[in-house]
Amino acid sequence: MMHFIRRRKNRGFLGHDSSALTPEEEIDRQQLRFGINLNSWNLRIWAVAASGFLTGSYNLFATNVVYASIAFVYFPNERWPGLLMNATTLVGSIIGQVLFGFLADLFGRSNLYGVELVIVVISTLGLAFSGTGYQSMSFLGLFTFWRFVTGVGLGAEFITAEWSSTSARATMIATVFLMQPVGQALAQIVNVAVLLGRDQTHSLQDMRCGLDTKYEFECRQIIDGIWRIVIGVGAAPALIAILFRFFLPDSGLYNLEVRQRAKTALTNNVRVFGQPSRPFNAPNGTLSRTRTSASSDDDVADSSTPVQFSRKDLHRYFIRDGNWMYLLGAAATWFILDVALYGFGLDNRATIADLWATQYGTPIDSNLECWASPFPDGNSAVPGWIDGLPIWQTDRTRPCDTIYDVLLQQAKQYLITVSIGSLLGCICFVIFVNKIPRRQFLTSSFIFLTALFTVTGGVYYGVHHGPYAPTTAVLVGFCHFAFNFGANSLTFLIPAEIFPTAYRCFCHGVSAAAGKLGSVIAIFMVYGINTGYHSATKQGLVFLLFAFVGAIGAIFSWAYLPDIQIKVDGVLMNRDLEELSEGMLKARMQGQVFGIKEKWQGLRWRIRTKMNRGQTGGVSGVIQPMAELPA
Repeated sequence: MMHFIRRRKNRGFLGHDSSALTPEEEIDRQQLRFGINLNSWNLRIWAVAASGFLTGSYNLFATNVVYASIAFVYFPNERWPGLLMNATTLVGSIIGQVLFGFLADLFGRSNLYGVELVIVVISTLGLAFSGTGYQSMSFLGLFTFWRFVTGVGLGAEFITAEWSSTSARATMIATVFLMQPVGQALAQIVNVAVLLGRDQTHSLQDMRCGLDTKYEFECRQIIDGIWRIVIGVGAAPALIAILFRFFLPDSGLYNLEVRQRAKTALTNNVRVFGQPSRPFNAPNGTLSRTRTSASSDDDVADSSTPVQFSRKDLHRYFIRDGNWMYLLGAAATWFILDVALYGFGLDNRATIADLWATQYGTPIDSNLECWASPFPDGNSAVPGWIDGLPIWQTDRTRPCDTIYDVLLQQAKQYLITVSIGSLLGCICFVIFVNKIPRRQFLTSSFIFLTALFTVTGGVYYGVHHGPYAPTTAVLVGFCHFAFNFGANSLTFLIPAEIFPTAYRCFCHGVSAAAGKLGSVIAIFMVYGINTGYHSATKQGLVFLLFAFVGAIGAIFSWAYLPDIQIKVDGVLMNRDLEELSEGMLKARMQGQVFGIKEKWQGLRWRIRTKMNRGQTGGVSGVIQPMAELPA
């Protein structure tokens, strides 16, 4: 019995030369790659990943979309519940990303991703039905609990890299990531559609909801129904994704490299992609299609086989072979990106309204047309706002907007300022992802974003609350384009490519969790600035402060991430996952260097070489390869 258990343990890191594979398994892996590479694009695989990612994006950002409605109904004068909702969701996501990443590597991808979607469906319905009972429960406590559970479920990602051909891998992952801005925009559109529908059936505009207390109960009842519908709609794509995911087997690479089931790997490959259009020529010249596989599912690994997640294998991969640098590079760049992205607060409703404002806040006094109620027996709520507007009223220049007007205005400003730039950035990234050197472009992206946000902050100081204030909003839209054309997409893509199959989901989850940790830190920093610093130009300070944070990301991407592509006859070509998963030792053998010290020495050496060339008329002797540079 113990022999059977030991034989069935997952295999860990294959080594920098894949030496843990038997010669027969190496042939099988080549046949597997041959079959995958014959399929440049697989709609079924993309649909599985994209539907799940759309679900995650919609549900993650839906709370921001409906927060004004929730605040209107339950806590119109409290700012901190919004912070609590966002923080608990992100903390749940951190736990989910690490937990499901670990479990997906240990037990397989497909089943775990189906489970996480079931969690999302249940928690989404829990959110939609959150209430107070007969005044016996806390709405906020129940809502934040379900947001935490939703965050845990949203933590898992279905990584398409293992199912993708080498040439189409980056494009497929990029089109999956495109679902993030699509999900954000979809949440806004659904919110507007439900709002317009409720206005048609209940005449929201005529009741002056938020400005007058005559129909206060009816208004709260209607608005309470709106956000529940918007949240509940998020369960629909999850249900569709579940159907896809439960019927998709684990990838061939996972079955062969980790589970040591070569026959299953090749069989599943045929199930998904069909029979290859041409035969695989084995290295010995024979046709592999005359056999099922070179190795068998019943092969018994010897005692030297690395065991997944064992202390020995983790030490060998991360410490001895130095691949902690890969994880540091992936996690640190994602962390820094999300600190900057969430720090700027560019999806915050009040921030966006402030960017568009062409004047300072309108005084709350009897000169306002909404100061008195137009209803004979009505009572205006506006005189009670002298000490401050309610939380749902985010535009200080338009205090006479009803909740209906506010929701429409927020959607319009968000779609123009955030969604258009984000969508265009992701689309451009899909088009150019295979034409740019990804590691170098990530470094350049961080540097460019630092400069761009510095300029945006300077422009904000010059035009804020004046006739040219929308200039800043335009620049912010361009910032979102730059984010998604570069660092935001790349920090998701690169961790899906550079880690071995045995630890790919776990390392991707750790990297993503680092990003969410950065988000948590950023929202608390911004909350502190907003509550403790009352300058009318504080958003300019936020721009400049977090621009510096973004610059640090360039250092980590430059020093700790490998080259994912190689130039062949002047054309960039993707390295296959099998080569990338062999880790840093393999990359060093190819001439790459890692770490700030080595990178700096290499940079100095290249500068000196160019200077010597210039002094000697372009003749500098034999150029020392990077791999031979002193450590």
